[in-house]
Amino acid sequence: MLETAPAKLPERSGFEFGIGPGGLTETNQGIGVATRTDRRSTLNQLYDAYLACPWAWASVNAIARTITAGGLVTDWDNDDGQGDEEQPDKPAEVLLLERMLAYCNPRENIRQILRGAITDLLVFGDAFIEVVWLGNQPVALYSLDCPSMLPIADEHGTVTGYVQLTELGQRAVFEPREVIHISLDSPRSGVFGVSPTQAALLPITAWLFAAATSKEIFRKGAPPQIHVDFPSSASAAEINRWNAQYQQRNIGPRNIGTPISTKGGAQIQELAQSRTMDYLQYLDQKRDEIIAAYGVPPAKVGIIESGNLGGGTGESQDRTFMVNTCQPLAELVLEALNFHLARVGFSVEGWRLKFRDVDMRDSKTVEEIRDLRLRNGSWTLDRYRADIGEPPMDGGDQPVLVDRTNLVRWADMDAASKAWIANKLRGTALVPGAPEQGEPIAVEKPDSNPDTTDSRPGPVSGPPDTLSADTSGQPDPSPERESIGAAYRVRLREALARLPGGVDERAA
Repeated sequence: MLETAPAKLPERSGFEFGIGPGGLTETNQGIGVATRTDRRSTLNQLYDAYLACPWAWASVNAIARTITAGGLVTDWDNDDGQGDEEQPDKPAEVLLLERMLAYCNPRENIRQILRGAITDLLVFGDAFIEVVWLGNQPVALYSLDCPSMLPIADEHGTVTGYVQLTELGQRAVFEPREVIHISLDSPRSGVFGVSPTQAALLPITAWLFAAATSKEIFRKGAPPQIHVDFPSSASAAEINRWNAQYQQRNIGPRNIGTPISTKGGAQIQELAQSRTMDYLQYLDQKRDEIIAAYGVPPAKVGIIESGNLGGGTGESQDRTFMVNTCQPLAELVLEALNFHLARVGFSVEGWRLKFRDVDMRDSKTVEEIRDLRLRNGSWTLDRYRADIGEPPMDGGDQPVLVDRTNLVRWADMDAASKAWIANKLRGTALVPGAPEQGEPIAVEKPDSNPDTTDSRPGPVSGPPDTLSADTSGQPDPSPERESIGAAYRVRLREALARLPGGVDERAA
């Protein structure tokens, strides 16, 4: 059985940032001189920003929905994805874990709970999940409201419990094992994490003010900025009456196009042209800053801009989004779930929880990649079939090389290469001998033995025109001998030229 966490760890010497000598209590949640009320106000401000800014909402939901799209499943630790090992039957502990995850509570399923936890991480920097125990086994999971959760810890950051205090005065106390506390990274460490919403609070606030300004401009029909110079004889009552008439007759969408009329010598001139496009460009700039803080590519939140430099293709944006944003956050959540539920709760060994992968690529692209891997031998047929959910088959564990019309097992590549060389040299003076297992192919170069004039394919002796066959050792001036020697040299040059790398004609 797997060992659970030790009952008590050795005391640490360091202190956590923002925690005073008294530690974290129900009335003092640290963070410098901040109190519980101040921390709750900050979290409520982050929640309001998340709801009010559509780009913060879209970014958070894109991340949470992408991570949980495939659902939470159990996986065997030794599964390498090759399909060459048969997965063993699931132990009883794994089945109990899956049964609990299949019915977390009467109101929420595991996908909703985890989606809410990821949303809390991105908005508040922390997430809390309640674990209901029956004896030594978890039986239910519930979501917990982050702003109302108060960790109780000593000055070293060791958590000894949790208290939930709602805005209506409701109070609940939890043991450490009854709460799964997940927090994002914090630059100065600490019990609480820092969320991307908090990091993007300035551009979110600027976007909200710019959006509110644009709303007021368009609510009034985008009127021009004008200056009215009244004659010195005009009284204050006349000026106020003209202003009221201007607001009623010329301000608002339904009054667009109504001319401005004056009398008594008043002069009107436009101070500046409309700056509506500047406001819209400012909104786009702040939008880009917001989604950059969350690590979400533009296409994932519905921003499609053709010709956008640095935007990349759809597939590259998907990969960047998964590797840099979703996967690190998913691993953080899985680490907590595997420890609290699989390891401590059900003593599971050799199995783990994971989010099922969802392939977002085009189906044609996926099939082309599979076919390419199968043809170049990167995948076996069993690996291919395992990837599409099919069982292995006889002979499917042998990688093959498919080259146009040829199909060769990689295990037979040595014999195949020797056969190709022999085929290329067939009909020449360099016919290779029979290949031996594990040995390189033997190609015999013709020698210059004067005792033979055989010109048949195979190992050929030297040309007969060098020495005569008589015992005198003098050259034979016979024209027939000279013609045979010339033919031999021509064939020798042709054969040597066909060797890999070629041979210098002068050497022939």
